[in-house]
Amino acid sequence: MSRRKAKSPHLLVITGLSGSGKTHVSRALEDVGWFCVDNLPSVLVPSFADLLQGSPELRRSARVVDVRERGFPEAFPAVYRGLRREELVASLVFLEADDKTLLQRFSETRRPHPLAGAGPAIAGFRAEREALRPIRKMADLIVDTSRFTVHQLRDYFRERYDVRDEGGGMVVSVLSFGFKYGVPAEADMVF
Repeated sequence: MSRRKAKSPHLLVITGLSGSGKTHVSRALEDVGWFCVDNLPSVLVPSFADLLQGSPELRRSARVVDVRERGFPEAFPAVYRGLRREELVASLVFLEADDKTLLQRFSETRRPHPLAGAGPAIAGFRAEREALRPIRKMADLIVDTSRFTVHQLRDYFRERYDVRDEGGGMVVSVLSFGFKYGVPAEADMVF
């Protein structure tokens, strides 16, 4: 990576199928130091990119986008190509899962699929998969979340994108306690 790109802000765009875990990934990234925005309209992306370039606090930002935005599959490719020409590092992560897993996730949340209308969720999955096919081809990373639990998905993204340790090291905390009061809940190791 060139020096210019190493100092440039990084924008991670997260998209994919409804129910594939985009919200959980966004929360995991927030936990490790990223600034995350969910469902920012594509027309505001150039302004958001300008903000990133002018703000050291927003050096690592993630944006979640999906079919909830009207016209997203048609408009997004041009918007993303425009981001790639900016003075920032833009990466696209596409999340997907098999139909069986998505059906299970939607039945647990009892939320309707955004493209299913009054029809069955499986019809919405198939329509969404077809509409997002060109965007999937643009992705820098494709993650099938079918076999991940929520915790495994969180850990996968935390390990891959943790920026908290940039310039830092391990933190060790020593605590004295009395066994008769019980082991402290925050203790990872007890000697």
